[in-house]
Amino acid sequence: MFHFRFLSRLSSLTAFFALSASVLCAADLKEPITLSSANGVLDILMIAKAGSINTLPGAPTGWVFQICRRPADNSNTCPPDAGSPNYYGGTRLQLEQGDLLKVRLVNQLPLALDSEHAAEPGHEFLRLNPVNIHTHGLIVSPHGPTASDPTYGDNIFVLTFNSANGKPEVTPHLHADVRYDYTDYSIRIPASHPSGLFWFHPHAHGLALNQISAGLAGIITIGHPSDYVCKNFACAALLPSIGLRHILLKDAQVLPNGQLQTQEDPDFSDPQRDPDESPRLGHAAGVDTSDQGGPDYQGGQWFFTLNGQLYPTLPVTSPAGEIWRITNTSGSATYNLNLFSPAQNRNMIMQVVASDGVSISPSADMTLGQMTQIGGSKFKPEACPVTHGFAAIAGQASLCTRNLLLMPSARVEVWVSYRNSQDMVASAPQNSYAVLRTTGFQTGPAGDSWPAVDLARVNFNSSLQLNMQGLLGLAGEANNVSSPAVLANQLSAANKAAETANCKALPAGHMRRIFYAVPTTDLDAFGLAYEEIDEKGRVVGPPATDVTAFNPMNDTICLPLGPGNTPVYERWQLINVAQEDHNFHIHQTKFRVLTDDELSGAILPNSLRGRGVEFDNLPLPHADGVCGNDPSGDLSNPIADWRAGLCKAHAITVEIPFAVAGKFVYHCHILEHEDGGMMAVIQVVPAK
Repeated sequence: MFHFRFLSRLSSLTAFFALSASVLCAADLKEPITLSSANGVLDILMIAKAGSINTLPGAPTGWVFQICRRPADNSNTCPPDAGSPNYYGGTRLQLEQGDLLKVRLVNQLPLALDSEHAAEPGHEFLRLNPVNIHTHGLIVSPHGPTASDPTYGDNIFVLTFNSANGKPEVTPHLHADVRYDYTDYSIRIPASHPSGLFWFHPHAHGLALNQISAGLAGIITIGHPSDYVCKNFACAALLPSIGLRHILLKDAQVLPNGQLQTQEDPDFSDPQRDPDESPRLGHAAGVDTSDQGGPDYQGGQWFFTLNGQLYPTLPVTSPAGEIWRITNTSGSATYNLNLFSPAQNRNMIMQVVASDGVSISPSADMTLGQMTQIGGSKFKPEACPVTHGFAAIAGQASLCTRNLLLMPSARVEVWVSYRNSQDMVASAPQNSYAVLRTTGFQTGPAGDSWPAVDLARVNFNSSLQLNMQGLLGLAGEANNVSSPAVLANQLSAANKAAETANCKALPAGHMRRIFYAVPTTDLDAFGLAYEEIDEKGRVVGPPATDVTAFNPMNDTICLPLGPGNTPVYERWQLINVAQEDHNFHIHQTKFRVLTDDELSGAILPNSLRGRGVEFDNLPLPHADGVCGNDPSGDLSNPIADWRAGLCKAHAITVEIPFAVAGKFVYHCHILEHEDGGMMAVIQVVPAK
């Protein structure tokens, strides 16, 4: 195989080296286009359409969000562009707590010609390329339209079709309100919403991978880093000199004919660079997999960009370093990020500031083992190096790491500064630089091999004289998010108006158990299963038998808010019995990972609540051993096999506070898996 792929590369070698040469001349990284709220409102027109990606060689055509302020004449057209705006790189919507985000989403997309699921019975409407938006990570209402307010909240159960593409046939699979040409959204940000980094993207089930892989994504920021960074006295004076970057990780597979492929294929390129291959500066060459029954991608390129730019330079010119706000907007690819120093031949250490839009707040008495568990494998904590100068806030620990595991949809904020060989903040030697890279990631024996690629060059300014050693003291908002009583009160009107249903609260000590696997009846699909367990781990009620693909007509979970519509806490046990990793995500809330000490009773229940890290997506490691769907041909049931001990799953238990009423979903945020059926509906209803 290696010899064959080596020969296949020779045909495109000239173009390959020409591309590498052009990458070496890459420009400094530019900030995304930014629109900010004014007087408590951000009112925008968001047009989903085809557009040239002029930041990539050959300017392939993708799908982009053109965003402008709502025209005074209320038309559905933005003013003519000035210059060549980088819509593919993504737009940043800057909001403040209490703001109202108003969006008119206009669908001008072409037909979706390579949607895998459009060929499935009942899903033919996907070829028409309907679109919607999800404000990922925001704790806001998913309300639907009413007689007095025809707008939608963060509601994925509406699809906007481009009438020029035709009208869909109504089937049970069309699980949404159908609208044509445009839909209006109105999303109120609660006054107590955490400051941080969020994002927006389409959420049309069966088409999400295609639309996001084509470029339909942007970010949302609420508040400012000063809301939670440098809350210790000595650090506060340095805050104005700390730089800030917003980084959207986007990847695009461009076929040899110059066409962008929206059905992302993890086998497009070799996972690791071969000895004959030039350095992967922002791209990896396509390979021929026809001998394995796959496509021939030779001559194509897989581009990995920052804000749509190919292998840019990041000049760190601030004396106090920079805060990087990073979002993985890929449809399915996982990034295993580090900042590699060639001079030191190792990865530099970084301080983690926030994760998934919430600033972290580990306490000083937490053990390194506890911090590792609450990190949920997203980062491996290390002791933060400090000698003198400013330190963290009293009673608070800091979290440092050399590696960031970002599965699709993950966000992280890190403080980056030059570090010497003792990991101390120091003045950079002449010509000091590092490489931001993803080292590749294998998601399990039956999973995907995401490639290793150098993403950007980071230049440290050697003329800066730095006389400090310390940490950024954080006012972590994890406590507010894990105890969201105030937030629930601010959503009281929307919660009272939510749809009602007959739901029973989960009994005290009980947990919900969610299984991730491939259905026995359909090896090409993905699915979830559900059961309830008591405090001793015994199944209560109907046990889960086999995972099933997404059923839009069935609410898998229904629960009421507490008396007076106060928040309700639940514990969910997440069990992945598949041979590949998955990525748990739930809408309208955050959650925290429970440690072994909490689960065993070694420490008081919930004693770590608000003292760590909050997430809205979480890697679920694959099982050890084979449960169901054995590649050798044994199609036994994965859940039954797990109960029989044929595989060992690495169960993760999370605590989820529910404070928002409405209907929403939980799913795997590897979009190939979500589109394939790994999603379920949850409904939270007002208290009786």
